[in-house]
Amino acid sequence: MHTNTVADQLAPGVRLPLEIDAWATAAQLRDVDGTPLSDGTHPLSRIARSEPVLGQAVSAARVSELGERQEPLWVVALPMVDAPMLADHALVVLLPLRERAAVQAATSAAQQQTALREQAVLSTGLSFTVADAVAPDRPLVWVNPAFTAATGYSFADSVGRNCRFLQGEGTDPATRALMREVVDAGRDETVVVLNYRKDGTAFWNQLSLSPIHGPTGELTHYVGIQVDVTASVVAGEDRDRALAAERRARLEAEEARAAAEAAQGRLALLAEATSQLAVTLDVTACRQRLLDLVVPGLADWALLLTTDERDTIETAMARHVDPDRTEDVDRYVTALRRSLVAGSPQQTLLQGASARRVSDYDSPRRRAERERWVTDPAVLDLSDTLGAASALFVTLPGRRGSSDVMVLVRGASSPRHTEDDLEIAVDLGRRAGLILDNARLYEQQHTIAETLQSSLLPSLPSIPGIRAAARYRAAVSGAQVGGDFYELIALPGGAIGLAIGDVVGHDVMAAAAMGHLRGLLRACAWDPVAGPDTGRVLERVDELLAGLGMGTLATLTYARLEPGSGGGWSMTHSSAGHPPLLVRDPAGRVTFLDEHHDLLLGVSAQHRTTARHHLAPGSTVLAYTDGLVERRGEHLNEGLARLATALGEGPEDLDELCGWLLARLGSEGDDIAVLALTV
Repeated sequence: MHTNTVADQLAPGVRLPLEIDAWATAAQLRDVDGTPLSDGTHPLSRIARSEPVLGQAVSAARVSELGERQEPLWVVALPMVDAPMLADHALVVLLPLRERAAVQAATSAAQQQTALREQAVLSTGLSFTVADAVAPDRPLVWVNPAFTAATGYSFADSVGRNCRFLQGEGTDPATRALMREVVDAGRDETVVVLNYRKDGTAFWNQLSLSPIHGPTGELTHYVGIQVDVTASVVAGEDRDRALAAERRARLEAEEARAAAEAAQGRLALLAEATSQLAVTLDVTACRQRLLDLVVPGLADWALLLTTDERDTIETAMARHVDPDRTEDVDRYVTALRRSLVAGSPQQTLLQGASARRVSDYDSPRRRAERERWVTDPAVLDLSDTLGAASALFVTLPGRRGSSDVMVLVRGASSPRHTEDDLEIAVDLGRRAGLILDNARLYEQQHTIAETLQSSLLPSLPSIPGIRAAARYRAAVSGAQVGGDFYELIALPGGAIGLAIGDVVGHDVMAAAAMGHLRGLLRACAWDPVAGPDTGRVLERVDELLAGLGMGTLATLTYARLEPGSGGGWSMTHSSAGHPPLLVRDPAGRVTFLDEHHDLLLGVSAQHRTTARHHLAPGSTVLAYTDGLVERRGEHLNEGLARLATALGEGPEDLDELCGWLLARLGSEGDDIAVLALTV
């Protein structure tokens, strides 16, 4: 066990080496509320079992002049796999959480799933390195994946080299000298240094250096904790400039000081805008957030116009600082869309420029210009009643040009817009334009995916004697396409083919394989070689999958329904590893058809069994995929029982029944297909 000075302070009086549990006892390591930790939740016990701890809130006893108290800490512990001479070691870092809000946030984060915590560690840019303090040139012996994600340098690129390879021509020589001095002296230090990623891009790195000592007190290693603080440094530089402007303004007049404070607040608006806009991929929500940000920061009211490829107004949104003026704003937007002259708003309002400031918007000269923008001058009176003395016109450029124009308007009681205001609006417009472009691209891809899925899923045919309805819902975490499918086929002689299947996968490849499988199934259902035997139909599908070399794995249930001679319908069915069909009889009783359950398709050619069932008039057959019944950590029989109960209680109308089942049972973590049929 190797420790740094702070770790020694947490467990005073102990001597190394000792068991890690003994150190935890000496440090009085507990949860945030002070309750002792069990072996299952103790982070040091977990790392002793080679389990990574990707973030957990704990507390430890801390002795000071005021007595003993519990210090809240955030633990990150990572096995040092592949580290030369340290492969059986683990890096344990305890970060202070002194603020109540931070402790609460850490405790909440610790309750999330492991994958989400890992993403949180990576997204914050928190990375760890371990350097050999004894070997010549102090080479790195281990880096964690977050370091690779942040710098682009792989484990192999990094280990064996002094970490100065991150430095470049812009790195401050004084900072380099300070780091050498710190390491030579064997002391703790935190510095902010300009580093460079493998692709050459620069970033500001907040590097915390901590010396690690062995059992006899000798310096053995240096641990570096690195955080990308580029945004903070840039914001700090902006803040420093704003403060300098404020000091100069105080010497001139109180009015100038107030203007400097306002400028500083608007600089904060840029940082707030980036964080607020980047958290959504919904275009409409992104536009609404943008309006909420600029009002009242840059305007008393604001208008956002979006055009299509033909320069026609596609959407128009507005927001006023006074909520009581909402109806007036809506009335103005409606009138403006109707009366704005044809052509691009960028040409009409900005005269072809990317940004424009009109501080005398309420002057008679501007009134004459504004009347050329609209076919009905009365719309200008509506805008004047909202308060229109000064205006900024800004485009929101994306990667493929600009389709959005933002208008920021102030009334006579507010200061006229300045060049500083325009500069901030232009910067905000650039950021918002790129974020909106990303959101539009996501929505386009989402629409393409939905269109692809819709084209692959059939429209249910109209068949005499049969009522049918179906639903498909993709997993929210996927690409909105998947391998689940349903099929209803009108066969010769008045027979009907019913199928439900699930190709392995939740992506476009699975959807493409599903399309091929549907085609094979339809061909085999019509193939006279297979005949009416549903088991033989599945055998033929299996043979074709193998013969064509498709390599598709899928579960599938296929049923054939024929009118019975004595009333009702006769149904034969076969299953290739798929959840069983359910039948609800006219009295509402639900039965599972689980007589046979063969292997899924694509494993190996085999004999498929066929079962038969009589359907009384008014019986409903339900086919579904496993997303409707499976839950993580739960036995499948529990989900099947839940489905049987829901089907028995569900509505008679099949469209309503499908929606009812999805709403009550559908999991958002998996694709779901449902097909209901009543004879």
